[in-house]
This record gives sequence, C-alpha cells and structure tokens, in this order.
Amino acid sequence: MEIQTESFSIESHSRFEILSVTPEVEATIEDLGVTDGLVYVSTPHTSAALSTNEYEEKLLDDMIDKFKEIAPPDEGYYHDLDHITAGEQPNAHAHLISAMIKRPVLLVLRDGELDLGTWEEVMFFELCGPRERTITTTILQ
Repeated sequence: MEIQTESFSIESHSRFEILSVTPEVEATIEDLGVTDGLVYVSTPHTSAALSTNEYEEKLLDDMIDKFKEIAPPDEGYYHDLDHITAGEQPNAHAHLISAMIKRPVLLVLRDGELDLGTWEEVMFFELCGPRERTITTTILQ
C-alpha cells in the first residue's frame, strides 16, 4: 500500500461559511497522478469540519441557520471565558457544531473520478472565521 499526502489552504470570509473544496481535492488527486484508491480529506482545525452534501445556496443557508439555532455563538459558554478575557473571538459554538459534523471525509477514487453522488460535493464548514485553514488530502492506493 502506498500513501501520498498533499495539503492546500483556503480562506474563509465569514464567521460561518460553507465552501465547496471538491475542485481543490480533485486538483490534488490530479497533481499526485493517482487514478484508484481511497481518498481521505481532513482538516486539523477543531472549530471547522468537513462533510459531503448537496452544495446548493438555499440549503447552505438552512444549514448555517440550524447551526446557529443548535449552538448560538453568543450563548455564554464556559469555554469562552478565557477567549473573551484574552480579547479573542468566542468559539465554543464552533467546537460543539464541529463535533456534530463528520470531520474527515473518506471517498473512493475509481478511474480518476471521485465516487460522489450527482449533487454531492466535498464541503468545508467554517464555524469560527474568517480564517485561513488547511485541508489535507491523503490517498491510499
């Protein structure tokens, strides 16, 4: 078994933002010259997450609205006390939401194509932006 890894950076522009990173993952696969294997997409950030779903604007808005309802950003979480004291953005809500979303994504790569559904995209969930984030693509072949 051979393992190849490559990372890329993305930049978010809002506190909550959902970005499709499918093109970047596909470009990484192409750069590595792999046509078949397992593709593991991950991010080392605990206040962000990755998943797959339909990347449609109204659905993305619905998701963000539901995240804010489930874990309101300014709820006064115990975790946020040190952040507020240090003048940093509170982020307990981001950790809570991230824990509810699947963090890494595992996909099948067959004949150079990711095995995604018709409307499915690899999505990055920014939950504590804006920030620059790292995404790592690891391919097992």
